[in-house]
Amino acid sequence: MNTAVVIRGTTLQCTVCTSQNDDFAIICGTCGSFLQARVANLDFFATVWSLIESPRTAFRRIVISEQKNYVISMMLFLGIGMMFVLLSLRHAGAEFDNLLFLMLYGIVLGAVGGIPLGVVFAALIHVGCKFWKGRAAFRNTYAVVGWSLVPVILSVVILLPIELASMGMLLFIPTPTAAAVKPVVYYTLAGLDIVAVLWTVGLAGYGCAIAHRLPFWKTLLTTAFVAVVLSISVYGACARWII
Repeated sequence: MNTAVVIRGTTLQCTVCTSQNDDFAIICGTCGSFLQARVANLDFFATVWSLIESPRTAFRRIVISEQKNYVISMMLFLGIGMMFVLLSLRHAGAEFDNLLFLMLYGIVLGAVGGIPLGVVFAALIHVGCKFWKGRAAFRNTYAVVGWSLVPVILSVVILLPIELASMGMLLFIPTPTAAAVKPVVYYTLAGLDIVAVLWTVGLAGYGCAIAHRLPFWKTLLTTAFVAVVLSISVYGACARWII
């Protein structure tokens, strides 16, 4: 298997026939020689670490991977995280007898809505990237956006349980507020949640810049705009029909 290639900009030059290929290509379109190692599946923990250590390497591997695995599962966490934020903003604690029922409500409804929410998020970003003349297929935008949710997943898995254990129903009632009763805990954890969201938006923008071959500022602007508009839309819909 020949894997020796010459990289020029966004193309790979095959060393066998010297033809130019897309830099995400695995096999030369002219002679059939291998241009780079085939990636059949993504290893979850290795990819997560790579996103932290070297996002560019991680996103390139995500784009060329044959199976865009784990993306649907990660979108479930997006829905759960957003649902708990909405429950807090709407002071939904008054509607529940105890915290356990509220938690079950948030997890179930968030998981159900997470997949369509994630797909819409990826689709809108894809449309925005195409507006800027992006070159990636939707499945690559979908995969990049899905893996960009890693910081949100960390927030849901690590920070949310700490918030629920330390502040409980204070997070979901209008008075007394968690910020007033436990200001240090509340603002520290809320700050970390905000960092996770900004990190996700930045990763999604950077990943789409790589996949679509666009300047980072264009994809970051697109991702941030879509995130804000979608969040406002989801809040309005939930305030009217769900919470």
